Order: sequence, then C-alpha cells, then structure tokens
Amino acid sequence: MHQISVHTQRAARALTAGLARPATLRARLARVLAHPLLAGAAPARASLCLTLTTDEEIHALNRQYRGKDKPTDVLSFALLEGERVWSPPGAPVELGDVVVSLDTARAQAARGALPRLASALGARPWGLSDEVSFLALHGLLHLLGFDHEGDAEAEVMEGLERSLLPALLGLRGAPRAARGGR
Repeated sequence: MHQISVHTQRAARALTAGLARPATLRARLARVLAHPLLAGAAPARASLCLTLTTDEEIHALNRQYRGKDKPTDVLSFALLEGERVWSPPGAPVELGDVVVSLDTARAQAARGALPRLASALGARPWGLSDEVSFLALHGLLHLLGFDHEGDAEAEVMEGLERSLLPALLGLRGAPRAARGGR
C-alpha cells in the first residue's frame, strides 16, 4: 500500500473550490503507482507528499531551487536521484514531494486539457481536479526519474502521461492494475 499525503497550505485554502477531496487525489495517484506501465519504475510501496500552494509560494520555491524568477505549475523534489537506498522490508520507499500551484492550475484548467492529451480524454470536460491530478502525475513521473529536457525524453514522458491519464482520472476502459500486486 502506498502512503500519499496531501497538504493544502493555509494561503491556498481559499483556492480549493471545485477541487477534489484529498482522498480522491490520493486514490488517483495510488492507481497510477500501481499501473503496469510503471512496473519497473515505481516501487511496490511508495511514499510521497503532494502540497497544494499558491503562485506566490511556488514562485519563491522556483527562484530558490531552479533559479527561475517566476511561478510555475508544478515542482518536484525527489529524495532519490537514481540511487537506491536501503529501507526495512515492507517499508515504503520515500519518493519525495510534489508541489502544485492552485492559482496556475485553475488558470490552466480554464483553458482546458493540453491538446496532446485529447486522444486519452475524448470529449470529456476538463476541470480543476483533473488539472491538479495531471500536474501531480507529471510531478510523480519526475520523482520516478522521468524527464522532458531532450526530445527523446519528452516523447517517453508525454507518452506515459497520455497512457496513464485514463487510469489517473478513473475513466471507463482504463486498464486496471493487477490484483494483489503493486
């Protein structure tokens, strides 16, 4: 079982109207972690933290950790950078933190899903919970070591996002993770 915590910073609480409950966000990320497409990348038991914040806070984090003086939609802080660490048998592997700006997510949700996701969504409407879930998925993939700096890397990561989106959102016809396993 995965341990996924969802925290909303105090300043961001006013921005949560229309957002899925933390339990729903946890369930969505757990479905992705258990997905067969991530069998080689995701540990059988993982722990991560999703923090929902404001543009002001993510701007400060982006400036401090990436040297970019502007807000962004999502940041990932991996505890493991490709290395494996020992953990007690059965204990979850600490992946790290994903931080999502609700200000930016709301603006992006109003514009609709990214065009590259259309094939996975069909005519389904796109809302704030979908955008936050997608950004959390994007951050999770970074925690698992995926990136989009080069064209080949971007193609792999974007393909995973498209393939995992139906499971993330619980869409009908999405493949289910094997029972009893990860």
